Amino acid sequence: MKRMVIIAMGLTLLAGSVCAQPFPGLPDTAYVGLFADAAHTVHQVNYGGAPAAFQWYIFFLPSKMGLQAAEFKVSIPANAAGATILAKDLDITVELGSLTAGISVALKEGVCRADWFYLYRLQSVLLSNVQSQIMIVENPTAVPPAYQVASCELGYPIYPLKRLTHLSLNYDGGVAVEHQSWGAIKSLF
Repeated sequence: MKRMVIIAMGLTLLAGSVCAQPFPGLPDTAYVGLFADAAHTVHQVNYGGAPAAFQWYIFFLPSKMGLQAAEFKVSIPANAAGATILAKDLDITVELGSLTAGISVALKEGVCRADWFYLYRLQSVLLSNVQSQIMIVENPTAVPPAYQVASCELGYPIYPLKRLTHLSLNYDGGVAVEHQSWGAIKSLF
């Protein structure tokens, strides 16, 4: 009987150490970024002169301890309407709240993300050429309010999350572009 208890404890420790092994090559801290493309390289959208729908993604880069859950809120400016979910990670099993009010999301048991992945693909409508940003901010329903992730370690400990990039709206080299005729431009001088 004593031998079985020792074997069971050893297997439990082994299983715990397998879950806690870091993923080499990943950063010490998890990151979240908003992007306008599936390759997570474009982080700006520009107004084309008429209200137009655009797609965007909420991407995560897990820390070296993996990612199993996240809490955050999406802040949408007045010149962007809506945040319709077009697709989401198929492994999401828990969604408490909403993206624009604050959300807590967990992946199914045993799923551990260890590379770039998008949690949501969304669609919004850009209404004007005003410079603004869609941002990840603190989830006000978290106690205390925070944007954070749970790792894949045993017990799913919670760690801070760093924002990698916002989604910039109407930034063209840092300057807002307004369409004017040549006559209107000459009249300024």
